[in-house]
Amino acid sequence: MPLTCQSAQGKRIAPVRANAGIEAKYYRAMRELLERMHNEVIRDLAKAYAKAEPQIAQDASPIADMVSIMDGLTKRWRKRFSDDAQGIAQQFAKSAQGHAQRAFQSELKRNGFTVQFKPTERVQDILRRSIAENVNLITGMSSDYLKGIETAVNMSVMNGRDLKSLSDTLQEQYGVSKRRAALIARDQNAKATSAINRTRQLELGMTEAIWVHSAGGKHPRPSHVKAGRDKLRYKLDKGAYIDGEWIHPGECINCRCVSSPIIPGFDD
Repeated sequence: MPLTCQSAQGKRIAPVRANAGIEAKYYRAMRELLERMHNEVIRDLAKAYAKAEPQIAQDASPIADMVSIMDGLTKRWRKRFSDDAQGIAQQFAKSAQGHAQRAFQSELKRNGFTVQFKPTERVQDILRRSIAENVNLITGMSSDYLKGIETAVNMSVMNGRDLKSLSDTLQEQYGVSKRRAALIARDQNAKATSAINRTRQLELGMTEAIWVHSAGGKHPRPSHVKAGRDKLRYKLDKGAYIDGEWIHPGECINCRCVSSPIIPGFDD
């Protein structure tokens, strides 16, 4: 049953923000899997490279052996990430859904409305899409890491670099992948929370919201800052027209903005 409030103009309620604990747990799961892969890659490549280093120093090319080792590592870890990504993504999506709904229920209760959410096809569809997207992101992260490592090994062999130089390059690649995992966790947490909240709001008959800028991040989008400053009011089913496109808070990559939904008034 649609919610209505006693005010003719409707009532704005506080936004629900993504949960930092869920973001941290998601990042930790990806980082631990990435770290296990990195440690094994480093160990196996270091052994092989140290054995081949005399040949490399003499301009001989043991690249075939190194390629064979990388092929084995790549095959093993792509399968491992493919196997584990589904479970990690499912756990994340369900946690994000649970937080979004509990926080929204609490805010509604604080404003005098008691609501019990039931599973709906629209929410289930969001969960399915979120899980699929995060599986792709996790497996893509591992693929990019392995491609980067393979390129680093090939370049080291061809240019006659020593093991220390290669190890430094591999560590840099690991750092890139860790930062990507952190971005995935932060960005997907905001996206999932925003999408679930918006769906529940629409199911309760809410039609409009106010754009709220997060005031976080080192490089905020000027257009998002302006939308927050202007208290931009937009349609929940359509989004806000910003930078030439219709978007919702949290949809753009690394956007931490949120929405403050409006419970319709009796004149709406």
